[in-house]
Amino acid sequence: SCLVAQIIGAKMQPTITNRRSRRGSSIGSLVDLDGSTRGTRFIVGTTVPKPPNTDGQGLSALLKHPLNLLLVGLPLGIWAYYARWGDLWVFFLNFFALIPLAKLLGDATEELAAGLKNDMLAGLLNATFGNAVEMVITVQTLRAGLMDVVKATLLGSVLSNLLLVLGMSFFCGGLIGARPQEATGPTVSSTGSLKEALPPSQETQITSFVSEKVQKFSVMSALVNTSMLLLSCLSLSLVTVFHSETFVEGEPTMESVLLPVSRTCSIIIIAAYCAYIFFQLVTHREAMAEEEGGDGDEEEEPVLSIKTAIGVMLVVTMLVAYSSELLVDALDGVVEQGHMSEHFIGIILLPIVGNACEHASAVRFAIMDKPGLSIGIAVGSCTQISLFVVPFAVLVGWMIDQPMDLNFGSLNTTVMSISVIVVLSVVVDGCANWLQGYLLVSGYLIIAVLYWYLPNKMETEL
Repeated sequence: SCLVAQIIGAKMQPTITNRRSRRGSSIGSLVDLDGSTRGTRFIVGTTVPKPPNTDGQGLSALLKHPLNLLLVGLPLGIWAYYARWGDLWVFFLNFFALIPLAKLLGDATEELAAGLKNDMLAGLLNATFGNAVEMVITVQTLRAGLMDVVKATLLGSVLSNLLLVLGMSFFCGGLIGARPQEATGPTVSSTGSLKEALPPSQETQITSFVSEKVQKFSVMSALVNTSMLLLSCLSLSLVTVFHSETFVEGEPTMESVLLPVSRTCSIIIIAAYCAYIFFQLVTHREAMAEEEGGDGDEEEEPVLSIKTAIGVMLVVTMLVAYSSELLVDALDGVVEQGHMSEHFIGIILLPIVGNACEHASAVRFAIMDKPGLSIGIAVGSCTQISLFVVPFAVLVGWMIDQPMDLNFGSLNTTVMSISVIVVLSVVVDGCANWLQGYLLVSGYLIIAVLYWYLPNKMETEL
């Protein structure tokens, strides 16, 4: 009779727990019956709730990830700089070290947002510091006066997320399906003790090939983000055309015309980004949130305390700043010794630093039949870079007296504009399959080949 009572109690416990934790009227805001709120992690640039990236509690939960093995490149990269091993060693050691540093900074930002117990503050924090690594690298590159590398890196971050990440997500999600093992409920072991069933977050996922698979997602969120990207393409294209129309050989149009136009347009773009944040966090919060069934009832507790998360963010930011400074200093030597163009390094290689972990997360969510999360990671990050980080770079260049402008060149603006239009044609119907993903990846590979053979001499005239 005691054993029967244990089994009945174990079966009733999940029901009681689910009743204690339910979603409130606003999707993305978790409210308990007692009125208290719990922190929610958001995908970069969106209000889409995101599962935690770590298991366990404390700082060790962040550091035990296998990717952190690449942190050995940080001391080696610093030693290579002072021991004069060469620019190639300095560049690639710091390049690989920045990948886990970017993950640690992103995880700490998410845990700080989750620990604030306020979804509004969490969304604002995510919208501001979601691409902190790109912002740090941008500032360091601007200080070195490498405006063309800054433009190439920001453009590359948009293209890698928009074509490579989204394409790989649709491709893998359209061919591979993942389902949890069937729950068997509480069982009795041979010794007579009660064995609990694993919670959903700890269930083993079974992946297999799936034919005739079409994934569906929210159209509104995808269209709003692509519309914002089209606004960014509009501003860059018009400033580039304006420069070509007003440029006169031998006249200083840069200082007198192009810079004031770029800085004024940057302020307008940032204001549009603020309106976008207000739209998705306040006026249309429920409509913009993508509800992915099953994860909403799980208790989400922050892995780090607020003080620890802030401390990790400060320390990692300083390490990223120093490592990126060494990386930028070695760029000229890499171009000469590595036989790679500045455009390929900026558009293809450097974006890997800040996006590698998000790439893996987007593909994993697509395989788990959550394409809304994948689109939120890919397109949301593009929106934040193009409408916040790009004008941020122009305004920072203004403050430190560097001539950073919005003239990205005719080739770069054409590549970005066509890429956004292609992605818009893919997401407009709210459905995705593996062929669409394959086409997006093919487009990214074509762009990579294009910039591999692009000569270094071709700068703003592009």
